Amino acid sequence: MKVEQLNSFSELEIVAASLPNGGVFQSPGYLKAFSDNFSNKNQLILLAVKEGEEIKGYGVFEAWEKKAMFLGMKPVLGKEEVTDFGDMVYLQGEGKRVWQVTVEWLKNNGYQELQLDYVREDGESMEFLKNQGEARQQEVSPYIDLPKSFEGYLEKMQRKHRKELKRKIKRLEEKRNYYECSEKTLERDFEEFVRLHRLSDPEKRKFMSEKMKRFFYQVKTTKLSGWQSKLCFLKINNRPVAGVMTFENEREVWLYNSGYDPKYQYYSVGLLLKSYKIKKAIEEGKKKYDFLRGSERYKYELGAKEMKLWQIKLLLE
Repeated sequence: MKVEQLNSFSELEIVAASLPNGGVFQSPGYLKAFSDNFSNKNQLILLAVKEGEEIKGYGVFEAWEKKAMFLGMKPVLGKEEVTDFGDMVYLQGEGKRVWQVTVEWLKNNGYQELQLDYVREDGESMEFLKNQGEARQQEVSPYIDLPKSFEGYLEKMQRKHRKELKRKIKRLEEKRNYYECSEKTLERDFEEFVRLHRLSDPEKRKFMSEKMKRFFYQVKTTKLSGWQSKLCFLKINNRPVAGVMTFENEREVWLYNSGYDPKYQYYSVGLLLKSYKIKKAIEEGKKKYDFLRGSERYKYELGAKEMKLWQIKLLLE
């Protein structure tokens, strides 16, 4: 195997087209959006791993002097983190070899440390990397394995959480309400999502600065290699009162961010929109609903279990 350094995200798009879907946060479109908004182009490391002419994998990193880390992982705008998973993308069964030649390339090109954040515990990368350096659990990513029916989903919940969710659904259904999702990127929908996001919490208002808003809009409007981004809203009397931004493919829904109008907190509109999205995902035959990074209580109330995410540091000297 050999490693080739790429010169642009256009070249990365060509490489990625011959590999399995690696997830939203490793897609060239997402990584370019992060780079365009938060990175110095001169610090990017775009690598393709080949055997002969066959592409085996790719990885995208950002350099800080003699240190390399996944592109997308550095805190931005002071302290905000926007990327939930870090990894390379490779053919199934090739993770170990792809990582071996990549680590060797970084070492040979003068990098002394490799910091890998939010590596999922269920992948080939973790199998190889956990014994290569210093590893510590960094965060969790709660998720739900979806059953074949919404009733089956409810039955799997803890009794007290199931009872409470049914009570909240009944209370909301007494109002004139509905929810809708859009795959199109209508500017008014995006502005509505941003309004609800900022309304829902002072910290979210601080998070969604104008610069962060531009990044979110670019992510929402870019191609994400096998995924669709959606904006979904819960409405009461035709007024949007809660919104979510998700990434979806034929098997999974990833909940990226959300917001709601506190005036409607009595009706638990934020929680119930998420439960409606779970119901819709089941109806569409999807297999997994991922809440992404963070251990907020509502995720467990909705029946999630934990996926551990790890940070791994490798000294390359």
